[in-house]
Amino acid sequence: MTWLSIALRSFALLLLLSSSQSAFAHAVLLGSTPKANEMVMDSPKELILNFNENVGPIFFKVLDKTGKEVGKPGEIKPDGYNLILPLNETLPNGTYVLTYRVISADTHPVGTTFGFSVGEPMADMSQMSQSTAQSSTPWTYAVAANRWVLYATMLLTAGSALFSLLIATPGSVAGSTFGLGRTTAIIATISYLLAIGLGGAEMVMGGAGALFAADTWSRGVGSTLTPSAAIGIPAMLVLIYAFGQGAEKPKTGALSVGIVAAVGSFLVTGHAATATPVWLMATVVAIHLFAVAFWLGALYPLFKTTQTADAVQAGAVMTKFSQWAIYSVGLLILSGIVISWVQLESISNLFGNAYGAGLVRKLVLVLILLGLAGYNKLVLTPALEKGDATGAARIRRTIRIEYGLYILILGVAMSLTLTTPPRAMMQQGAAGMAMQNDGFKASVKIEGYSADLDITPAKAGENMIMVTIKDKNGQPVTTLADLEITGNLPAAGISDVLVKGQNMGNGMWHVMFKEMIIPGDWTLRVDAFVTDFDKVGFETTVPIK
Repeated sequence: MTWLSIALRSFALLLLLSSSQSAFAHAVLLGSTPKANEMVMDSPKELILNFNENVGPIFFKVLDKTGKEVGKPGEIKPDGYNLILPLNETLPNGTYVLTYRVISADTHPVGTTFGFSVGEPMADMSQMSQSTAQSSTPWTYAVAANRWVLYATMLLTAGSALFSLLIATPGSVAGSTFGLGRTTAIIATISYLLAIGLGGAEMVMGGAGALFAADTWSRGVGSTLTPSAAIGIPAMLVLIYAFGQGAEKPKTGALSVGIVAAVGSFLVTGHAATATPVWLMATVVAIHLFAVAFWLGALYPLFKTTQTADAVQAGAVMTKFSQWAIYSVGLLILSGIVISWVQLESISNLFGNAYGAGLVRKLVLVLILLGLAGYNKLVLTPALEKGDATGAARIRRTIRIEYGLYILILGVAMSLTLTTPPRAMMQQGAAGMAMQNDGFKASVKIEGYSADLDITPAKAGENMIMVTIKDKNGQPVTTLADLEITGNLPAAGISDVLVKGQNMGNGMWHVMFKEMIIPGDWTLRVDAFVTDFDKVGFETTVPIK
């Protein structure tokens, strides 16, 4: 069995593993019970969050206005794409904060805070939201730094192995390349382990000592960082072994398996590889990583070759590299276009957001890198082939610049993994619009008074109607004697369904309209009794779906 067939079989297995991952990345909240800013009449027995993918709970709490956890919550229960928090104590009438933080399929902690009220209108939420919402911690920077190290060392390790399999170099150069690969593999192994602990510390928003806490590692182990490490660490160990056997008779099978597994470790996490369709994106990201690894891994042996070999020999190695580089660059560009298109979904999304700005910076750096590569191939390599010794020095100079560019490119690429792509932002926006549109609002004016109606959910079945009567100055009328709502649906022969309102204070009235069981354009008449004998009538049409 050749090293190529081993690599292909290993790659097929890793694609199968990666395709079993969640189809989304950056978890999006699609709905909740209670809804954001909703007033419910009775204390809920449980709180429910509904997401677009499976998530891992970090915390899920209900707080009172002082920030104290209330409700005596039970254990968080995952149920499909839902998280359920049972409450064992009744919440007294008042305003509450629902706050959560979860880990999504791409290891990004996401969360938010919103309010709801029980039995009375909501109080001002502005200060409570500021005190409870938190999106990042100092550990976020440690996660970013470690991720950059992991990116660089994994790609250098895999690239050194891949270059060694494809291109023969002088013995001393091959030995140095193996030595570099072994060193970077050791560093990558440590970085894979650290990713779990640092990721866990970020998830729990821990303090300075969080890295030494059992809960921190437990959180990290429960994320997709673990399968990534479970593939990546054995890959590094295999490559450490292969590099350690020397370059004279390289262990091609071990090198091949190590390369494929190293790339595969990046296919089970991250928003690029886990985006839909997963089978396509995992394949495209793998191709992209192979191409980047080959190019990055080639820099050191090419540098050493031009430094130690004569011009003609160095020119032959550079020519061989250039032949492979044509395919590598082509695959790099095509896969990069596909990844960018999936994350952006529109050229216009290159602008006006952090992800697009980062991608533009990366593209500019890559174009400069491609320009240097073209200069090397078209100008410097032919000079070496002709025995021009000055060409070697000039190639080493451009390789130093390429290393600097790669440091910057990997930094930008790492930052993109920590930035929400437009694809996920549009999912979030669509979910937000859906939640905003889950209901119907109307305002009716007559005889110097106005009635503001908020009907939820404006769907067939029981609906909650909140009514606020205001005077000509726009101030709530707090002295109403009574309020009634009469509903009619002529198309279905329903008429004069009378429901009395319940005074909630501050000019707000609450009505539960159970009879809206048939969809259609309902006519609602609101009679507000200014006194026991004097009333003001408002009428509007409400579409019930």
